[in-house]
Amino acid sequence: MVAAGAHAAASAAAVAAAGTERRRVRLREIGDAQQRLLRELTQRISTRLDAEFTEPVGADSPNIGITLSERGRNGALEVPAALLLRADAEADAREALRQRIKATRDRMLFRAPPPPLPKNIAAAGDPAFFRSRGPGPGRGRR
Repeated sequence: MVAAGAHAAASAAAVAAAGTERRRVRLREIGDAQQRLLRELTQRISTRLDAEFTEPVGADSPNIGITLSERGRNGALEVPAALLLRADAEADAREALRQRIKATRDRMLFRAPPPPLPKNIAAAGDPAFFRSRGPGPGRGRR
């Protein structure tokens, strides 16, 4: 019973902390730990993947923008600042961030399949017609 009460208090504190983290995080507030974390996550996904932090599109957005580039293709995503700040200490937040980055990279590099070949191909004709060479001497001994 005591452990359940302590867990409830801890989760209430986490909810209160998440409420205070809804403020806008500026690009210059991102520290070296977050930069290093982003580099490590992108290198785990692909060694050719480049990522950098950007300002989010919305004026008062509590998210952080991330741009990805690989093989001449670019993609962008926004992640909640709370997730980014938690990812340095918590493995589940780090894995959630890695999955978001990987999903964006996969969509960025996806190429649509080529259009299907036409289905109404005309018949080639009688195969015996193409085998005969007409009158005249044959090929001789083979």
